[in-house]
Amino acid sequence: DDLKPGILYFLAEDTDTAVRQAVANNLSAPRKADVLLAKDDDADVRGDLAGKIAQLAPGLSPDEQDKAKNATYETLERLAHDQITKVRGILSEALKDFADAPPDVIKTLAMDTEIEVSGPVLEFSPTLSDDDLLQIIEYGPASGGLNAISKRAGVSEAVSDGIIGTDDVSAIAHLLSNDSAQIREATLDDLIENAPDVGLWHAPLVGRPKLSGGA
Repeated sequence: DDLKPGILYFLAEDTDTAVRQAVANNLSAPRKADVLLAKDDDADVRGDLAGKIAQLAPGLSPDEQDKAKNATYETLERLAHDQITKVRGILSEALKDFADAPPDVIKTLAMDTEIEVSGPVLEFSPTLSDDDLLQIIEYGPASGGLNAISKRAGVSEAVSDGIIGTDDVSAIAHLLSNDSAQIREATLDDLIENAPDVGLWHAPLVGRPKLSGGA
């Protein structure tokens, strides 16, 4: 961490992959080195960079005036569109808990066609609003994406309605099993009406913390 930025930038172009990985992991590396490494031919280098760059992501926006912050955002965007699923997955896992992660980057990851990438942010990211989630539900997330949304803490009534409206049996079962999910009483009544032939719903319906006498 006491090397001059120029030396670290020089080493970011080293022919030895291990050297480039070391620079990718170094928080002291200049942001222009990160931009360079985001284009590296080695997926492990880009994966290590994804893990590091996520630590610098909170509070960033696409219209940063600061050149260093703008370069960091550019790196995040590039990694979020990386051709290797593993790299995008590392970024998603690293960003999933940040409340002030860049919304555009989070939405890109949430719309990814691979559940390894979209799953972590769909289930955990506080950056995604109800409107974002409803848009993703309407668009159709990756296979397993509806299950991830159903497991979120504090699913709102509107999002619950959106999930139930898909008629995805597995996602609805996960939603019913989520005690923090808000589900309208009328919606629960409708599910109960349709539940006799859907064994997957029986136990979670019975286990709902608040059921009306009629239910």
